[in-house]
Amino acid sequence: MIEINPGNVPTTAAGFPTHQCGDFGGGPLPGQDIWVFVLPEPQAQGEFVSVTATFVDSNNVQHVVDATVVNENGTSKAWVATPAGWTLVNATAEITGSNDQHPHFNLTHTCPSSGSPSPSPSTSSPSPSPSTSASTSASPSVSPSESVSPSESPTPSETTSGAPVPSGSVNTGGGGSAVSMSSVFLGGGALLGAVAGIGFLLLARQRRDLA
Repeated sequence: MIEINPGNVPTTAAGFPTHQCGDFGGGPLPGQDIWVFVLPEPQAQGEFVSVTATFVDSNNVQHVVDATVVNENGTSKAWVATPAGWTLVNATAEITGSNDQHPHFNLTHTCPSSGSPSPSPSTSSPSPSPSTSASTSASPSVSPSESVSPSESPTPSETTSGAPVPSGSVNTGGGGSAVSMSSVFLGGGALLGAVAGIGFLLLARQRRDLA
């Protein structure tokens, strides 16, 4: 086991003098720092088997993180991503070679965070198209049906206060019924007939007495 170069720690990613992005971890990343380690003497030290890095956060809480080992072009490297602002305080590694003459490995470069994590884009619904104030098809105004005036009630027949007066009748006045002239003549004729009959009877009786 070998340890990190003591001259590389403690440090923050932003505070480390060598910055390089794009080779590991896809940085720069919002809200994350990227750290890259390397074995300086691959002929003697061989390759990384594992790398373990120790960090402290802003609250001085310690975090131990395992790095990802990458061997390319004869050089053994390892990288790890942490929340932005953490401080690297120590790191150790298992290697395949000898650590007799080179007991350390190096923090080769860092890629500091690009800023605070971007909030997930809100999927705002598109603004609705403005509604047209005028209706597309104006329905013709329907004139109200002409109201039929109610049929005029027939003029009530005039009521007479009394019975109809026949022609030739005499109105008695005071709202009484009229007396027919013929009735007067009939009554008078009957009276005269009665008087004549009485006179005739008296005359016949006198003649009988004289005889």
